[in-house]
Formats: sequence, structure tokens, C-alpha cells
Amino acid sequence: MSGWRTLWPNAWYIAVREYRSRVRTRSFVVGTVLLAVIAFATTQLPVLIDYTSSTIQTQVAVVVQATGMPPDSLALFGGQLNGQPADPNAHLPFVISWLAAGDEASAQKDLEAGKYDALLIVTRDAATNDLGFTLRTDSPADGRAVVGIKTALVSLEIEDRLYRAGTSTDALRASFPFSVMPVSGASAAPKNISQEVSASLLSTGLIVLIFMAIITYGVWVAMSVAEEKGSRVMELMLNATTPIQMLAGKVIGNGGAGLTQYGAILGAVLAGLLAQGPIHKAVLGTEAGTSFGGLSPAVLAAFVVLFILGFVLYSLLYAALGSMVSRQEDVQSATSPLMMVIMVGYFMSVFAVQAIDASWVKIASLVPFFSPYVMLARVSTGHVEPWEFALAVLLLIATIAVALFVAARIYSAGVLLYGQRLSLREVLKAARVSR
Repeated sequence: MSGWRTLWPNAWYIAVREYRSRVRTRSFVVGTVLLAVIAFATTQLPVLIDYTSSTIQTQVAVVVQATGMPPDSLALFGGQLNGQPADPNAHLPFVISWLAAGDEASAQKDLEAGKYDALLIVTRDAATNDLGFTLRTDSPADGRAVVGIKTALVSLEIEDRLYRAGTSTDALRASFPFSVMPVSGASAAPKNISQEVSASLLSTGLIVLIFMAIITYGVWVAMSVAEEKGSRVMELMLNATTPIQMLAGKVIGNGGAGLTQYGAILGAVLAGLLAQGPIHKAVLGTEAGTSFGGLSPAVLAAFVVLFILGFVLYSLLYAALGSMVSRQEDVQSATSPLMMVIMVGYFMSVFAVQAIDASWVKIASLVPFFSPYVMLARVSTGHVEPWEFALAVLLLIATIAVALFVAARIYSAGVLLYGQRLSLREVLKAARVSR
């Protein structure tokens, strides 16, 4: 047990060596820069969508031959097509030209000449007195423009029928008392659909980040152990340090490299979100509010805590399994059982986002091997109580302590055994007598 009492400073020296050797590699630098650029570019997708939308406008000519239409019918049709933009200078997807009944022939010529994308003729059926519509266009019948016009015409037809019946849609839509309350006073206020969708997307993104980090950096640890063991460098290191010090140093060093890379990625995301408004104004000439998609300080703090604890837990196991092989080529097969556990946790969290209040989700979020994923899904969607998160963290820490003890015994035995690939049973047998 002397290795536990003299963990420092040798573990720190090994951690610094691991960190420097990792971050100085070309693959690390290029990968970090590439991922940061991709993260920054991803945050600008709303600007790209707005820019793409701003370049698409459908010119619609409307010839009104019907009489007795509601006074607000023209405004209603335009509002249904273009929504109700708060900015009067905002881009409109449909540009509507209202023409008189006698302008059909000239409008037809303009349509054929390409001035208009569609010509809508509004008539009234003599038998039913209902409005009738004829749309002339070469656009697909199930395309965005035709579907949008047809949807707007449904509202216009309803408004016309209500107007002839002596009422209107405004009268039918008159407000009435209605409120949505949480189940209990301690529950969070209900979210709207856009907030739920945004939270689900955020949850999925953060889960993918943790999933990729644990696999990538865990494999780093296992490969580092196998590399030094295969090159016999470990024999020299063991003359100056102990296996437990090497284990701690490798986990800390590779974890620090991982945090450096993910810190760069998260920094790029934050910079991209802050730059959304200025870029939107520079490209489109209009302001746009920064959208953080539910990424609050609490969610970010929970992500960092679960990321660190999840990485430490799995990295200890990766190091122990890496010590069982003497060649890097055998690392993948040796760590495949652990990979299965990670995959199970990841897929559980993906399904959990769709059933976030289910009992099995609440239970799985407290299981240490799954909580880095499932608990993060609950936190980012706002469906967790503070005590549940605290309990999950405490269980993770307790499991890490157990994993550290077990991994240290396996590592202490595994790094000293060379030759053929060892089975877990043989390593555990050697671990029982290791110190």
C-alpha cells in the first residue's frame, strides 16, 4: 500500500509527460482545430437558413373576381402566407400583387413571361355562394409554394363563410380563461414545444460529446499503457515509480488533454453563439438575437461534472484492460466488453430523451455506469430534482473509488506480465497477490 501513500509527485510527473506528449502531436492539434471550426460553423446554421430563405421569394398575382368578400380577406391571406413578422422590413417568402377582375389577361401574359411564379384567380360559385380558386403555376403540386398557398386559402374560405354567417374568425378566437400549472409546487414550470425541442437537441448534442470523449480519451489511456508495456519502457519506469502512480498519472494526463480539446470546442461554440447577431447583421442587414438553445450555466456545470466523473471512471477501467495486453493491436479486443457497456449507456440516453419522465429513465440515471449519459439528458431537459443529481454524483464518486482500487490491483499485476495475451481470470489471480 506504499504506492497509495506516495502517490505524488511521481503521478504528477507522469501526468505532465502524458499531457505534453498528447497535445504536441500533429493529430491532436489538427483534430482540435478542425473540431473547433466545425463547432463554430454549426452555430451559424441559423444565419445560413435565414440567408437561404431570403434568396427565395414566390411572386404571386391574385385576380379577385368574387364580390362580397370579408373586408380583411386580403390581409388575412397575406398574413397566412407570410406569418406576422415583427420587423416590417423582414424578408417575406411570398410577394403578393392584388389585381382587379379585368386584369386577368395581362396577368396571364406576365405569368408566361416569368414576372410571376403563380397566378391565383378568386371566383364565387353561383350555386353554393362559396369562393372558388384556380391556381396557375408550373411549381410542383406538393411543393412549398403550392402547399403554402392552399393552406392560406383554407383560412380565407373559412373566413368568408363565417362572414356570410354574421361572425368572423376573430370572434371565434376570442380568448377564454386557461392556464397550465405544474403537477406540484416543486415542479418546474411547463415548457412550450419550442423549448422542449431545443432542450432535446441540446441534450442529444451533449450526450454525443460525452460519448465521443469517453471512447476517444479512454482508448488513449489504454493505447498508452499497451505502447509502453510493448516497448518495455514500462520496465524502466517501474524502477522509479509504482504501478498506481503510473495509473493515476495516465488518467490525469490524458484527461487533461481531453479537457483541453473539449475546452477549445466549447469555446468555439460560445464564440459562435455570441457572433450570431453581428454575422446575421453583416450578411442580411438585420439583427438576430443570440440563441443558446437552453445551454444555461447549470446545464453547462452539470455537463462538466458528469464529463469528468464519467471519464475518470471509464479511463480507470480502460487502463486496467490495457495493461492486460502487450501490443497495441490487441487493445480493441481487450476493451470490447467495456465498449459494450458504454454503447448501452449511450443508447439508453438516446431513448431516454423521448421518454424523459419514465421510471426506468429515473432509475438508469442513478446507475453509475449510465448516469453520465442519462442524468445529463434529464438535466438538459429540466426533468430532474437537485437531490437526484447530487445522489447520482455521490454514487459516481463511490463507484470511482471502488474502480480505482480494482483497477489499481489489475494494473499492478497486468503491467508486470508479458508474453501471450492474458485472460481477465489470470490477471485477477495475479492481482490478488500484488501490492
